[in-house]
Amino acid sequence: MPIEQNQVKIMKSLIVSDSGSNGGRMSEVEVASGVKNNLWPDVPGSERTNGSTKFRKVFVKIASPDSLKLIDARIFVETPTPNQDRVVLFITANGQTDTQADVASLVPLFYGAGQLNADVSPGATTLTVNVEDQSDQIFNPNQLVRITNKASVEDPLGTEEFFRIKDDASGVSWNGNLATLTLATGTTLANAYQTISTRIASVIEAGDLWARTDNWALSSSTGTVAGWNGSGTAPDTLTGSRMVDAIAGIEQTWTITFTNATTFACVGDTVGSVGGGTIASAFAPTHGTWSKPYFTLPVLLWGGTWAAGNVLTFRTHPAAFPVWEKRITPPNTGSLSGNKVIIGISGESE
Repeated sequence: MPIEQNQVKIMKSLIVSDSGSNGGRMSEVEVASGVKNNLWPDVPGSERTNGSTKFRKVFVKIASPDSLKLIDARIFVETPTPNQDRVVLFITANGQTDTQADVASLVPLFYGAGQLNADVSPGATTLTVNVEDQSDQIFNPNQLVRITNKASVEDPLGTEEFFRIKDDASGVSWNGNLATLTLATGTTLANAYQTISTRIASVIEAGDLWARTDNWALSSSTGTVAGWNGSGTAPDTLTGSRMVDAIAGIEQTWTITFTNATTFACVGDTVGSVGGGTIASAFAPTHGTWSKPYFTLPVLLWGGTWAAGNVLTFRTHPAAFPVWEKRITPPNTGSLSGNKVIIGISGESE
């Protein structure tokens, strides 16, 4: 069965605060869609007067019971905030674990959305976009862009399409908060769009989202995993397998230490001990919250001869893509009780 819409979830980070520890690894708490203060707190009057910048980290998780991939995943601001504040997205190299202290001073590539400035017809190769603030630089050469007149990301009516901006300096030009985008050479818009209903967003290209492993290493001179003795690059049998569960998999470095030729203990770098096993049976330590295994090491994985003190390590990655959200509230921003931002996700099920 393909990935269902309700299996695409937005999860909170482990710490949600305005301190340097904000962010970190993925939590087990889902962001409830459409619920007030599900991620962002209210902005008190003093903060609206003085202005503020806050950060929140989320994870786009593909909770497929069959551990399927979401192929060519794309993440974007579907609808900007209706108030004078704004929310932009960015990603980092250490997104699975970094905190606000790590990212607050960065000047990353931002992703956001604006409103079409002038009607366009099919075949158009340029378009203009009103953005909330030019300083965010949410459009850049060679970026993927989404244009839509749909009422919402889930609306079956209306049209949307993705195009790439031309990959040189002529791809984007600015006149204050007005951006002129030139489509990549040989690309044209397929549909007509009107200013009154059309939003344009730069897109995070997240690739294929699935739970996986890497960083395999072993100390044994005679024991093997999937026929690999630890020399050179680990085979695709390990890194390309579905041994990590999409629902229960987490960001973790696991250390397996043999106590004799057949039995071992397993410890995670943050979760601690998850018990032990034997090479004579599949090892599948259970995640208590989800009642599913963090990962499964099948019997056929083991080969060669193991001995007490041999160590195998590997890292698991969840079926989740980390995204930072940055909310900028300019000084003297007015109050709006129904303020919100909508983040969209698209992709193809495996």
